[in-house]
Amino acid sequence: MTENAEPDEVRGWSPAPDEGQAGTVMTKDGQWAYRYKDGADLIIMKMPERDAPE
Repeated sequence: MTENAEPDEVRGWSPAPDEGQAGTVMTKDGQWAYRYKDGADLIIMKMPERDAPE
């Protein structure tokens, strides 16, 4: 598997479950959030819009 999608390939990505780590995470209720350092408060993010799979 490559990190780049082919021109007509649709590929999604989901963040890791939130365990207090820094970076983009998925909360228990399914929202995406960002934490700039371990243990810091979460900043809730707007989830990207995705087309329904065909």
